[in-house]
Amino acid sequence: MTTRNALRFAAIAACSVLRPAYAHHSYAMFDQCKSTALEGEINDVEWVNPHIVIYMRTRDVENYRVEWYSLGQLQRDGIAAETLRAGDRVIITGHAMRDPSAKVLSLLSQIRRSSDDWTWNHPGRRVPESCTTN
Repeated sequence: MTTRNALRFAAIAACSVLRPAYAHHSYAMFDQCKSTALEGEINDVEWVNPHIVIYMRTRDVENYRVEWYSLGQLQRDGIAAETLRAGDRVIITGHAMRDPSAKVLSLLSQIRRSSDDWTWNHPGRRVPESCTTN
């Protein structure tokens, strides 16, 4: 295989790997018309791609998976791995999955920690047109 063919093959392989990672960003399974606030205690925070994941137990003793934004987005906002930790009591506002048994929250708009009133806000998210039409 020539160098030129090897480079072509590598470029095609890279594109085929990147495409599924980009494609997973559909939020159709979330109720984007209704905002949900969860209050509880953080069990764990995973700093992984494609999203930072917060595991929390709510006041009614339900366990939720909360999908925050990407590492790069949050680092640009000044968020570091030490910002949120296990044991922090928080209120997280976002959009829950349409299937309530899934216990997943995403499309976050705010996280507030009660101990020191630290707050993270996401700039306004557009409400889908389907939410405003009757």
